[in-house]
Amino acid sequence: MPRAASICLVVGCTQRSARSGRCVTHAPVERPWSRTSARNQLRDAARRQWDRQVRPRALARDGFACVRCGEREALEVDHVTPIAKGGTWTLDNAQTLCRTCHCAKTQQERREQ
Repeated sequence: MPRAASICLVVGCTQRSARSGRCVTHAPVERPWSRTSARNQLRDAARRQWDRQVRPRALARDGFACVRCGEREALEVDHVTPIAKGGTWTLDNAQTLCRTCHCAKTQQERREQ
């Protein structure tokens, strides 16, 4: 159902509002630069590659089962060495774990810090 038209948020303006809640005259100017830093862009690209390529290959390589207990339900692909500790986004740093084993591994890593 369409929303009712509203007026601009700027005091004294009676024009209809656009997406930002302001009229075309008072809408914020589009900035020519990206809000994402170069470092975050690299991280995001690595994350996309992980989701599209590494994760499915790790699941297939590990036989769609947890490498610790053999469970086949609630599987997650985990970094063997966490990214924060110098791990990579590659297949050799990926392993398939069930949710229970993944939580246990994460808790153990936090205790070791």
